[in-house]
Amino acid sequence: MKENNKLFPARIKHMILCIGLAVCFFSITIPASVSLAERRVKGEWVLPKYYPDGFDGWGRIDRITEDTVVIDDTILKLYPYAKYCTPTTKYATSAYFSPGNLVGYVTNSENEIISLWLIKE
Repeated sequence: MKENNKLFPARIKHMILCIGLAVCFFSITIPASVSLAERRVKGEWVLPKYYPDGFDGWGRIDRITEDTVVIDDTILKLYPYAKYCTPTTKYATSAYFSPGNLVGYVTNSENEIISLWLIKE
């Protein structure tokens, strides 16, 4: 009987240790993309107040058409009613954007660009 009493606390300690290690391992291996926090990027640019606090991505335009844009070799789909803004024009058109421009963008849940923001020509 006394032997069982000695094993019980040892088993509890062992289980707590195993659970603690499992929790530590799990929390370390969770990728950042799984978190529900917004993954907005905010550069060190001086931008107008009507610009968003951060972008879902940014880079240089390689090519732009009416329904797609290539930014830093990544093809992104443009939402049909995407918003375009420049530092001097709050409501611009896609004609203000050309290859070589530094831009920031905001995407929706389908990974379509819903707004494109000119940072630097």
